[in-house]
Amino acid sequence: MKMASESVFVTENAEAIYRCILPELGTMVSERSIVDVKVRDASLVMNITADDIISMRSTLNTWLRLIQIAHDVCAVGKNAINGV
Repeated sequence: MKMASESVFVTENAEAIYRCILPELGTMVSERSIVDVKVRDASLVMNITADDIISMRSTLNTWLRLIQIAHDVCAVGKNAINGV
């Protein structure tokens, strides 16, 4: 059974986060899932299509973690620039 998920992350760092995770888009997490990430306005939009629930869970976990790490790195960089 095919499954689909769309996650929208509203953030002022959408473009920077996208650039951070862009190299990972060329790497398959699983042969049973497809990931597409785009920037739309001030949002990062992630679409996942998976063949089964196990693949969906695994792919969501991986990509949510990658986005969180990229977000955290952007925050650290911004704080360093601002002297915080």
